[in-house]
Amino acid sequence: MNLNRPLPEPYRDVALLFARIVLGVVMFAHGYQKMVINGIGRTTEGFESLSIPLAIVSASFVTVVEFAGSALLILGALTPFIAACNLVIMGGAVVFVHAKNGIFVADGGWELVGVIGAGFIILAAVGPGRFSVDHVVNRKQREYREALEKAQPVTAPWPRAADTGPQQLWTPPEGVAAGDAPLPRREPRTQALPTIRR
Repeated sequence: MNLNRPLPEPYRDVALLFARIVLGVVMFAHGYQKMVINGIGRTTEGFESLSIPLAIVSASFVTVVEFAGSALLILGALTPFIAACNLVIMGGAVVFVHAKNGIFVADGGWELVGVIGAGFIILAAVGPGRFSVDHVVNRKQREYREALEKAQPVTAPWPRAADTGPQQLWTPPEGVAAGDAPLPRREPRTQALPTIRR
C-alpha cells in the first residue's frame, strides 16, 4: 500500500463530489440566512455595523453568491468562477471581521472562513471532478473541436516555384496523404511577344 500517492481517479472524483456538496450546503445555509431569514435590509445593516465598505453592494453580492452560487457549486457548474467569487467573500471576511480576533472561531477568529477558503482554492486548482456539469460541457466542447478538425480538408503546403511554376495550392487525390504523393509538374506558360511594326 503506497501512502504517498493520491487516490485513484474514480475515488478522487467521488471525493471532489463530496467536497462540493459539503461546501455547497454550508454556503447555501449562510445565503439562506441572509436572503430569507434576515433579508437584504438587515444583512446590509449588519455589514454597516462591521464597517464593511459599500455595505448594500457587498451584502447583495455575498447573498447572491452564497445562495445561488452554492447550487451551481453542488452541480459542478462554473466551478472556477464560483470558487473565485467565494474566495473574494472569504478574503473580505478575514480582513474586515475575523483577523483582529485571532484564529479560533470561538473567539470570532478566521478559523472557519480560512478552512472554507482553502476548500475553494483546491476546487479551483483541480476542478470539480467527473461528476459535474463542467466535466460534461468540457467533454462536449472537446468532441466538437475534434470533429471540426477531422472535417477540414487536407492540403499540401505551397509547392516550390522551381518544381511547379507559379505557386498554387495542391490537394492530393482521395486516400493519399499530403506528404506521400508527388507534387504535380506544371509546364511553364509561354506567351508570344507582340510584333512591333515600324
